[in-house]
Amino acid sequence: MAPPTDGFESSILRAEPGARSVRAMLPSLDIAARSMLESQAIAGTVASVVADRALDHHWQGLFQYAAIRVGQEQGAKLLEQLETEAGDAPREELELPPGPPARLYKRMRSLIAITASTPMAADSTQFWPPTDDKLAQGIILLRKTLAPTQAELAELRFARGLRDVEVAHVLDLELADVERGVAEAIALSARLLGRRPKSRDNTPEGALLEAFALDPRTARPPRRARRRPVLVEGALIAGRYEIEAPLGAGAFADVYRARDRDVTDHVVALKILRRRSADATSVHAALRELQLIASVFHPSVVQLKDHGWHEGHLWFVMPLYRGETLSTRLKRGPLTRRQAREIFEPLAEALATMHRAGVRHQDVKPENVFLANLDLDEHEEGGVPMRVLPVLLDLGVAAKDAELVLAGTPAYFAPEVAARFAGASDPPPVGPKADVFSLALTLCHALDEGPREHVAAGAVDAFVAFRAAHAPKVPRQRNLRDLKPYFERWLAFSPDFRPSAEEFLRELSALTRPEEKAARRWGIMRWALPSMIALSVLVFGVIFLFSREASLQRREAEVARERAQEARQRAETIYADLTVEEARRRELEANVAELEKEYRNSQMTREQLASRLAESEAELAIVNEREKGLSTQLRKLLDDAHDMRELNAKVNGELTSSKARTDELNGELERQRARRSEADGTINQLRDQLKRETEELDHTRARVSELEERVSTMRKALQVPQTERPNKHGLTPEL
Repeated sequence: MAPPTDGFESSILRAEPGARSVRAMLPSLDIAARSMLESQAIAGTVASVVADRALDHHWQGLFQYAAIRVGQEQGAKLLEQLETEAGDAPREELELPPGPPARLYKRMRSLIAITASTPMAADSTQFWPPTDDKLAQGIILLRKTLAPTQAELAELRFARGLRDVEVAHVLDLELADVERGVAEAIALSARLLGRRPKSRDNTPEGALLEAFALDPRTARPPRRARRRPVLVEGALIAGRYEIEAPLGAGAFADVYRARDRDVTDHVVALKILRRRSADATSVHAALRELQLIASVFHPSVVQLKDHGWHEGHLWFVMPLYRGETLSTRLKRGPLTRRQAREIFEPLAEALATMHRAGVRHQDVKPENVFLANLDLDEHEEGGVPMRVLPVLLDLGVAAKDAELVLAGTPAYFAPEVAARFAGASDPPPVGPKADVFSLALTLCHALDEGPREHVAAGAVDAFVAFRAAHAPKVPRQRNLRDLKPYFERWLAFSPDFRPSAEEFLRELSALTRPEEKAARRWGIMRWALPSMIALSVLVFGVIFLFSREASLQRREAEVARERAQEARQRAETIYADLTVEEARRRELEANVAELEKEYRNSQMTREQLASRLAESEAELAIVNEREKGLSTQLRKLLDDAHDMRELNAKVNGELTSSKARTDELNGELERQRARRSEADGTINQLRDQLKRETEELDHTRARVSELEERVSTMRKALQVPQTERPNKHGLTPEL
């Protein structure tokens, strides 16, 4: 039995007869509104919810539509004027067929016509920059080939996400003319760019979307005017919390700084939803979810301290943290692997705790990860990062999947969540692994500073449809290549191939594994090399000192030998002189004896004999005196020779001792060489280990390639005819 429809859905059915399913052809905005009515029992109808959120949903698209024609500055002014008119106009006017999006674009078209009768030519540099040069040239040719009316029709249909009936209303054309123009634009795109252009989704429709999308880095719409706050400063909630100042405002709730009157000097954050609850059913559902969340205790899960109702609005109190969001931190650059592990491990553990309690976060993204400062100073000092506690904010009670679609922020949707809002038939069930996907995508963006996936042209419906059929790209930076198989598992298209939060927590150790391996290798080298160098320096230093000492001793020995040689030469000279004197003494003695003999035998007078004898005795005395002097010198030389012999013996002994020491040092050097050889062996073992790990990595890459081929085969199997369509587990009946 078909579900009942209100007037808005009925108008769609009348405008597009023959549709097989209302849900299959409604854009994600309408499906999200229906989901909110069914799951949260808020007040209103599908049409009223769509009308209330249509401007949020199409804010970026309306700005780009105007900026292409009148420039960004004037386009921002027209968008602000449109916001004012939409806020003042009765909601019933927006709810009239064909719906709020068409009426908003038609009014913007009128404002553009009033502002500029001749629209300006769009600057080609402000358009979305395709990554492929051939595609970029083809898109420029496509924009030039399309006639103005054809280009506007294609832009509204593909880049702004309007349906044929809505485009017909905006351009005042017949529905058949719009359908024919859409078919012609697709045919022209296929002819100029090929049937599988290198657009994001490899389709002519995707190329047409990129042809009219502006670069979100340069084409930034103005902020929406602050909505009327639910609370005012000084308001007292539950007789306890006094509102001091607003802290921020999101698409569905306001956050205030509040003073707790029951606790002295205690300040909290009070969040209040803008929507009133429809009835007791929604109140009961909200209270039940609050009880589940309150049962979750983890330091990285924001704690709900109190809650209640204020004039039909749900409010709850949370701690007021000091710090910044991860989104703000990433504006200064990507995280290091170590920082990412320190932040995301507590977050993964927090998700695991929530999932065990039966609670799903539903909105994990950098803006909802708060880095609470644990230091006294809120700023970094001397380049040293602050100690932070990562905390998950904005739990499911404040942000539903449907609300995120209505707010236009589905960038971190898991494919199974996007499939719910893309009109996919038999979408996979949404479970806790959708949170794991969102956390892994947040980690990917925190590490990779490359280009991110943007909602091109503000076309939320097209982005949701694309995410429902494609998983995001994994990091391709050189320093993150080893994480590719992990991210392929964490960001797998099917939730069956993704890890649970507990498994994801364990696998996060891969972030610092290369650093830890390098640290272990460096630790070994840091210990071995300095030890070898120190020992080598010590050994060579000792050898140098002993070599120098031995050299000095050899020099002293040479000096001693030279002095001994000189002493021997002097002794020989003195000995020769002594021999001469001895011979002369004997000669004189012989003369005396001869004289005595002559005296006896001759007739010499006594006076003559006495004279000759006296002369001989005088000469003999002189000779004896000289002999005595020579004997004294000889004894002195002999003593010096004895001292030289003792010194020579001492030097020879020291030389022998030095030789023994040198031999001992040579032995120690040989032992150090053996130790060095052992260290070289250890280094070779480490090199072999690195080679084995490299081979294992190559094997893993081969395995990943094999798995990619299997995934490709399974994806091809998903494209078989209806009779062979895969079941919800992703397998065909044959498989």
